[in-house]
Amino acid sequence: MDLTEAMANTDARSSLRRKLAVASLFSIFNILAWHSSLLSSGSVTPVDFDFSSALGSSFELLMFQLGIGMTSGVGLVTSDGLWGDDSDMNERYKDEDIKILGFSDRNYLPIARVWYNRMTMLGYTEHHIVAHDEITYNALHSENLRVIPCFITNPDYGRPVKGLWQQIMAARLHLTMKILRNGTHVLITDVDNIFSRHVPLVGFLEEGYDVYHAYEMRYPTSIYYQFGFVVCSGHQFLRSSPATFEFMKLVLRRCSGSKCDDQVTYNKVFFYDLDIQWDLDGGEDSPNNVRGALRVNTTHPENTKLLVESFTGRSRVTNHTVKIWDRDFAWRLAGAIPEWCPSENNWLGMPTKLNDSLTGHGNKIHKKIAAFQVWDTHCRGQGVGEHAM
Repeated sequence: MDLTEAMANTDARSSLRRKLAVASLFSIFNILAWHSSLLSSGSVTPVDFDFSSALGSSFELLMFQLGIGMTSGVGLVTSDGLWGDDSDMNERYKDEDIKILGFSDRNYLPIARVWYNRMTMLGYTEHHIVAHDEITYNALHSENLRVIPCFITNPDYGRPVKGLWQQIMAARLHLTMKILRNGTHVLITDVDNIFSRHVPLVGFLEEGYDVYHAYEMRYPTSIYYQFGFVVCSGHQFLRSSPATFEFMKLVLRRCSGSKCDDQVTYNKVFFYDLDIQWDLDGGEDSPNNVRGALRVNTTHPENTKLLVESFTGRSRVTNHTVKIWDRDFAWRLAGAIPEWCPSENNWLGMPTKLNDSLTGHGNKIHKKIAAFQVWDTHCRGQGVGEHAM
């Protein structure tokens, strides 16, 4: 079975599961209506019976999967990542190695600890911190956290952005390719990304795409204004496959040295090198040209008209398949809390530029750590961050 057929089968299974779920829900409502009518007609003697308790967590899970009763600030309640802990799926991929990689140097060490502990609390066991200097590595290793060394040679501390940061981004790209080559599938994510729930990563293997991207906002702006959207280098899942290797070869061709901006690099490859054929019913050549495409409905200059829906396609150059997660599943906006918070089905948030009234005054590290609690308080309605910290 080739990848196209496998993806079609996966889509068919997902559609069937959703139809069965809808059918089950209507059956439950019909039973409730029938029971109510019997009581009204006096055909049965009333008994103290709590249907919601009897249905219990199964009913709640069904409602969760269908997104019933949920709202989302971006206008779409995601149905992605709802496969749960499927024993059959786990068995099929039991021999596959998957790692979650967050990245940190000594400056981001306090954030990395918060991120790691939160991931553990949510039930992840495959998360690692990639340490870019010995201070970070030794500190995390002494705390018995999973840590991978990827030290920067001759770190350019004198230039935090054009120097050290671009060195870290280049090292990140080269490490990604190395790990993929070793047969490991990887979720690349920033340690200031705030995960909301546990999504078993084998589900992405089951879906069948090679590379999954999240939406960014508008950077790099030149590409955004040319194509209408950009993808985020700070959160993506890559399958270890020959087609993914071809994609990463193009990425490393544009980042062959020791410094680069990975956000610019990925988007240049995505829009200038891949020649993606999108799976669009109307035959449009780009998600940005889809008539009636859902967009963020706000006048905020950085968030207005950003694309929301998920799109899929295949590169005519590398033959690798692509999925862009919808913006409710992988949420990325500037400010926008609490007005544009995602639904309860959200996987993670990548908030930025939060107002001091939410985070309090402080330096960049303080505000990024505070963002975890802001997210839980205003977008999740629970104190996850308190326990994770």
